[in-house]
Amino acid sequence: MRETRYKNSIQLSAIGDSLGWITEFEKSIDSIIEKYGVSEIESFYKWEKHVGGRFNGYLDRIKSGSYSDDTQLLLSVARSIKQNGDVDNVYFSKTELPSWLKYARGAGRTIKNAAKKIERKSATWNNNFFNFKAGKTTIDYRESGANGAAMRILPISLANHNDFDKIKENIFANSIVTHGHPRAIVGAILYGFAIDVMLNQKVESFNYQSYLTELGKDIELKLKLNFITKPQFKSWLSEWNKNQENDFMSVYNETVQEALNSLRDVFKFIRDGKDTKSSLIHFGCYAPSTKGSGISTVVGGVYLAIKHYQNPEQAILEAVNSIGTDSDSIAAFAGGLIGCLYENEIIPNKWMGIQDSEYLNRIAQNLYEISINGTFETNRNQIELSLKSLNEISLDEYLENEEIFFNPLGKGIITNIDRQKTLTSGKYNLIIDVNFEIGQTCKFSKLLDIEKNEAERYFK
Repeated sequence: MRETRYKNSIQLSAIGDSLGWITEFEKSIDSIIEKYGVSEIESFYKWEKHVGGRFNGYLDRIKSGSYSDDTQLLLSVARSIKQNGDVDNVYFSKTELPSWLKYARGAGRTIKNAAKKIERKSATWNNNFFNFKAGKTTIDYRESGANGAAMRILPISLANHNDFDKIKENIFANSIVTHGHPRAIVGAILYGFAIDVMLNQKVESFNYQSYLTELGKDIELKLKLNFITKPQFKSWLSEWNKNQENDFMSVYNETVQEALNSLRDVFKFIRDGKDTKSSLIHFGCYAPSTKGSGISTVVGGVYLAIKHYQNPEQAILEAVNSIGTDSDSIAAFAGGLIGCLYENEIIPNKWMGIQDSEYLNRIAQNLYEISINGTFETNRNQIELSLKSLNEISLDEYLENEEIFFNPLGKGIITNIDRQKTLTSGKYNLIIDVNFEIGQTCKFSKLLDIEKNEAERYFK
């Protein structure tokens, strides 16, 4: 059943994200052994990570099976898809994306800055040009070529299966909310195309040569932006090209060729039995300058999914244990792709504990229903003025087991409250875990003033 393919794809994408998040910032196998007592990560673990900076940060205690920003933003896009399969980019950019900052986990600097900048009144989904500081370097939106767009667009392909022109335009539109470099955009579109093609494959007759041939054949024509003259894109293109040495379309076409060359290398490496690490090194998955690239990580995911199409577990685990890469995104791409190939349930028991499993299945079901007949279970929520809100936390006034509201996730119950002092004198982090009625669980944090909140009693 195609419906099961959708559930496998969403589940395995989240599973790859969860497992790969554990290894993403590890430096060596020795550190894995020291922390978890194993040389390879194959199952979920509880673990800890310091977040928020040296002086104002806190220790994030991460539950077994927790996913990161890859899956969080995938779900945000899924909730933004309308019954006709189009993404409501106004809703995504002005509601889902800035709200996500309140509960984001494991997010990179580009996507976080994009989410902050979209809150400007002057910014719109097709006009979110910005720059930000990374150390002593200033990074421009046009230079943002990481995989933060690709990692969230799986729902677009699933909702619009067999209509690649629609998939392509919606992915482009959603990508430019946050990323301006063609490497991010082409990577996202390529992943969307790879998903769409995979949904038509049968595992018993799958052939990597024919699959890659279909991906690469006439790719310049397939990835052509034949909608770019529409008013909503024309204005964006004009702004992108201002004071630039190379115009957007020239860079875009060069990047399409880069993607095609990488697909040719996937073909050769699988044919010649090249080992995974050498292949991922070649794709740029280990180099600091390209390890998070929209092209390199998507190609890495495609490579692993088709190399191990008969063994989904191995496809994901090779990505997870490629220490030094953007392991969570590559594993999520591999999982999302290989899940599309199987019409039977393939999630191993040891991975059934993925965070929000039932909600992931319901999202997959919604996407399937959209692709079939344009109907789905709505996830939009009415504002509940009678409940305390988590959208703007200004005071430490929340209680465990209290019902709260958060736009856009709706009503939820606070399951745990933690308070951690910071190195900055007089400050502490309020950390709130919430189970939402829709089925998603989130962790919120807010830096507060101890004296203002009379919080000394918590730290005696």
